[in-house]
Amino acid sequence: MLAVKTETLTNSFLGFAHNASSILHIKSDKAYQEALELIEHLFNEANDTIDEPLNDLIDIIAKSINKYESNQKDIVKFGNEANNISQEISVLRVLMDQHNLTVSGFKDEIGSKSLVSMILNGKRNLTKEHITKLSKRFSLNPAVFFNLKTA
Repeated sequence: MLAVKTETLTNSFLGFAHNASSILHIKSDKAYQEALELIEHLFNEANDTIDEPLNDLIDIIAKSINKYESNQKDIVKFGNEANNISQEISVLRVLMDQHNLTVSGFKDEIGSKSLVSMILNGKRNLTKEHITKLSKRFSLNPAVFFNLKTA
């Protein structure tokens, strides 16, 4: 009986690996886009339980996507640049994007456009008062403005 299960499992996996080869071993932008679409589809299909079998497939595809991205110069460059931006600047930029704001959109919380620009350019920091006002306006926990990663 074990021989039958082993053979069935092996054949099933080989069939899967053949059909999913371009997604398991991403070598082009087209395959990358297909993998992203597939993983989004799987997120929608999978149940949010620990024993959901689709989670294993999501993990496999996520590793393949990560491997592909880690070899793309533009993506690596973007990641490095993003990692070098302070948390408070990142939060301000996200708020600007999500709420369609410009540097003048923070007049009540931060002050002048030039001060907001200096903060966004890393020449000045947000003060406790700025963070308090921004947190209140956007219903945020003030902790989002701080990099809480441990070394």
